[in-house]
Formats: sequence, C-alpha cells, structure tokens
Amino acid sequence: MGLEESRQNFLWVVKDADQSDEWIPEGWEERIADRGFVVRGWAPQLAILAHAAIGAFVMQCGWNSIQEATAAGVPMLTWPLAYEQFINEKLVVDVIGCAARLWEGGKRSTRETEKELVPRTVIAHALSRFMEPEGEFSSVHHKAQELGAVVRSAIADGGSSMSDLSRLISNLINAMENKTCQ
Repeated sequence: MGLEESRQNFLWVVKDADQSDEWIPEGWEERIADRGFVVRGWAPQLAILAHAAIGAFVMQCGWNSIQEATAAGVPMLTWPLAYEQFINEKLVVDVIGCAARLWEGGKRSTRETEKELVPRTVIAHALSRFMEPEGEFSSVHHKAQELGAVVRSAIADGGSSMSDLSRLISNLINAMENKTCQ
C-alpha cells in the first residue's frame, strides 16, 4: 500500500469498521506497527488535527473536514471521491492554496464506471514529497499555518467571529424583547 511505501508516520481512520478488512491486507498492520496506526470506526477528527504531531491530512474534501483542517492549520492532500468534493478541492488547491492534489492523473469523476484506483506508488511519492519540510509544497504548508492562525484569532475572545456572534445574540434578544412589548 502507498502509506507503507511512503515511509511516513501516519494515522489512518477507516470509517466503516465492518468493511475495513477489504481495505487492509492481511499482515499489513503488523508490518507498519512501528510507524502507523489504523482506527476503525469513528475518531475525534478535530482533536487529532489539533495535535502537534499531525503534519498533513489526506482527505476527500468534505466541507466539515476542510473547515477543521483549516482551523487547525494543517495542510491537506486532496483525494475527492464524489459530488461537491471536486469543487471543494478546486477551492483549497487552486484558489486558497492550503492544499495539494494527491494525484494529478486519472479521471476525476463521480461516475462509478469511470472511477480509477490511485496507484500505490503515486500515493507513496505524493506523501513523501508533500512531507519534505522545505520542499516543493512548503508554500502550501505555510498557507495552511497562516490560515490556522487567522481562524484561531477570529474565534478567540474578542475575535471577529466571537464579536459577530455576540452581536447576533444581542440583536436577537433585543428583537424578542421589542416584540413582546408591543
């Protein structure tokens, strides 16, 4: 598998624990035990992304995952599979610049008959290149960290998001009080 060939430390969350055996070859977990760990089922994604040991997030480009990775300042390697994930990928890769595509080749389609399996050598090579501290993707890493700082500032006490939320709550309370007085 590409994760194994990349020689990178990793945590892999396989959401459907019942189907994990079809994704994980027999004996694989033992071979990668010194640098990899597999979680079957639910995992606390936000807490994981916030951990200092996380250097990148290979993701399908779901909107919540993008928000969580951005808030944590974690650079993303994109691997969209369906629907709006392809559009979300364009946003984080081509517009914002806090992510890179895992695989530039292949068909990018939601049609079952057009889907392609990403070759393991492509995954291994992409992960190895992406994790080089000052390599070709250093600008992606820096942009992700920069965005993370902006998000943390916005949601901190006195930040723009907290101020806007407080103002909204205050306006709603005032509107309710004025309505009951009439």
